[in-house]
Amino acid sequence: MNISTDNDIAGMTFDKLLDYEQLNGERTTLRRAFSAMLNQSERDEDSGYAQMVLETAAIILDDMNLGPASVKCLILKNLADKQVLSPERIESEYGAPVRGLIEGIHKLERLDTKKYSTNTENFIGLLLTLSDDIRVLLIRLGMRLYDMRHLADYSAEKQKMIAGETQALFIPIAHRLGLYQIKNELEDRVMRFIDPDTYALIETKLRETKTDRDEYTADFIKPIEQQLIEHGFDCELKSRVKSIPSIRRKMVTQKVEFEKVYDLFAIRVILKKTVENDAADCWKIYSLITDIYTPNPRRLRDWISFPKSTGYESLHTTVIGPEGRWVEVQIRTQRMDEIAEKGFAAHWKYKSGNKTQSRDALYAGIRELLEKPQHSSLEKSINREKKALYSDEIFIFTPKGDLKRLKSGYSVLDFAFEIHSEIGSTCTGAIVNGKMVPLKHILQNGDMVKILTAKAQKPNPGWLEIVKSPRNLARVKHYLKMESYKEADFGKEIIKNKVIQLGFEFTDLLVNKLAAYFGCDNILELYQRFGEGKADQSKIKKALLEPDPGIPPVPLKEETFPERVSEMMAGKEDFVVIDPNIKSLHYQYARCCGPVPGNLIFAFVSVSQGIKIHKTTCTNAHQLITRYPYRVLEARWKEIK
Repeated sequence: MNISTDNDIAGMTFDKLLDYEQLNGERTTLRRAFSAMLNQSERDEDSGYAQMVLETAAIILDDMNLGPASVKCLILKNLADKQVLSPERIESEYGAPVRGLIEGIHKLERLDTKKYSTNTENFIGLLLTLSDDIRVLLIRLGMRLYDMRHLADYSAEKQKMIAGETQALFIPIAHRLGLYQIKNELEDRVMRFIDPDTYALIETKLRETKTDRDEYTADFIKPIEQQLIEHGFDCELKSRVKSIPSIRRKMVTQKVEFEKVYDLFAIRVILKKTVENDAADCWKIYSLITDIYTPNPRRLRDWISFPKSTGYESLHTTVIGPEGRWVEVQIRTQRMDEIAEKGFAAHWKYKSGNKTQSRDALYAGIRELLEKPQHSSLEKSINREKKALYSDEIFIFTPKGDLKRLKSGYSVLDFAFEIHSEIGSTCTGAIVNGKMVPLKHILQNGDMVKILTAKAQKPNPGWLEIVKSPRNLARVKHYLKMESYKEADFGKEIIKNKVIQLGFEFTDLLVNKLAAYFGCDNILELYQRFGEGKADQSKIKKALLEPDPGIPPVPLKEETFPERVSEMMAGKEDFVVIDPNIKSLHYQYARCCGPVPGNLIFAFVSVSQGIKIHKTTCTNAHQLITRYPYRVLEARWKEIK
């Protein structure tokens, strides 16, 4: 409904409403429902409610072509709100579809949209999926259009809330559903509210330039029409002026004044006759037009050879018309025009991976439903498509009003882990829509969920049957694994102390040998077994002394040079000279070869344990010298006097 025709609806009466063709055969039932609604309005002393119902009903009939069930929903909704009519009675007297529509509207109205600005996409997704019947959302859009038309009737705070929600949520939804007329009017009215000065300025300039624009358009079109007729093309030429919000966007993005916006209006050439070579004919028309007016090659948009992913096809060009003014020309066939008008994405692209084609078909079908509501089978098909399309997504509210996207079929425990792993690990249950539920409770679209936790709570094996998310399943498995090895740290210390006591170096290679000897699948299992006291410490020595092809035999440390020990204990001078210029350099004897005075030796600078003294015949010598020559130092035994 255009803004200029508001008065037609503002004067709507019930008798005028019954004149709509869509309501044929339902007039008696509608009168009964309307009479009950009027009686309730009189009791409530709400004289404006009936007019709101009539105007909104006209919107959904005119702009959406919905039928009698949707009108009954609007009329009876207030009676259901006040519990004058029970859901069962509504279903009995007016039909199950009417009851379903009213309950769907109630779901939408119960949503807490205070945080729509930070959860816009999730809110849009929720609104699109909350009901299986698409008419619920269309009726809600009609109600929102009524609110915007009567914005002045609300308090300043309510006006701000309505306009904000409309801009963030309802305008994008109208656009996605292909309801361009409603989308444009909502956008127009929002701008009138949030930026009245700019709106008034552009509106005044459009009004002042209308006569000139009409005359210019007629002059521009005339030679094109002549050429099209001469070449046998049956075309319809339309002129459209950009909406005020669209002009404002142009002024902002191009950083120009109103007078400098070159495409204030566009000419659309629609080829009526549909033929097999329609693309070629569009290019022929383009050639005829550009023979008359010089095109801007940078402004050519060929969406015929390369249609948009949404299916939109059209040939756009911008030419220099009379007086050197730029004019946008859109060329398409009648088929292309119908696709553009029916589709949800004439100027919008919904990015959703491999579901794009499904969504295209869905939204095109919705438009078809709006134009032919009597086809109930089509309506059912659309609702099935919509349900299947979104069957893997639900949207959940947190107590703070945030909206989270979740997979359908996920449990309370899954949701807790999605918020934070720590919350998931300590989750004991939840309060869903005011009711206490267990961890395994499956969440539904639009639920308000408060997670309950306890410090003493820990994951247990039963959780593996509750969580559905692969990521959360891995989290629980990891926790359970770590829990099964909780004594591993203690066991590691036992083994380490024993190995060092026996004179061995505590290395990964050595620990792996122990794990194999004790029949453990991994090191953690080895540590856990010793930590629980299930392994005999006395067997460690035997394990280390057994030959292993992967580990050279490592003898226990034997003090074969008593003098060295006594000198070290007495704190006397070192027995090894590494650098004659440095005294008291700290070093250790490598346990792998146990060097003693008389052996040929060298010093090796290790990364974590300082300088180690090795025999030149050490089994590790060749590898250390060839791989790390820069860390090898000369060393010799000091003469003992």
